[in-house]
Amino acid sequence: MDRRQALGRLGTGLLGLCGCAGLPTYLATLEAGTIELRRDEVESGFGEGNAVRIRASGLEEEIALLRLGDGSLRALGTTCTHLGCQVRPGGEFLVCPCHGSTFDRQGAVVRGPAQRPLTSYPVAVSEDRITIHTSAS
Repeated sequence: MDRRQALGRLGTGLLGLCGCAGLPTYLATLEAGTIELRRDEVESGFGEGNAVRIRASGLEEEIALLRLGDGSLRALGTTCTHLGCQVRPGGEFLVCPCHGSTFDRQGAVVRGPAQRPLTSYPVAVSEDRITIHTSAS
């Protein structure tokens, strides 16, 4: 089965997966302050950049779910803390196209003008689920 066929067969809970500026987008449901994702669906969406964008109705901002070098997952808000533009994951950094603020994959500021880190969301991973808690830390 090729990648296109695999993505076409994604099941329950996956409302859409599409390329948006090269970043796959997962349309999810926000319930009781959490987003529940099927792990196998998300894993199939990770591309070479090891990131997917999460969108959910009622969520204040989009979330970039990143797979780090050690295999762990990190969920970061995509709203730049400088003036609110949407950052874009690329390689080892997330970059704001408006004024060039750059953040590492932990959300910390590497280069300004932003002064504060990106919003971080707790992630819990089980054998078959990924849960993102939308109460920011």
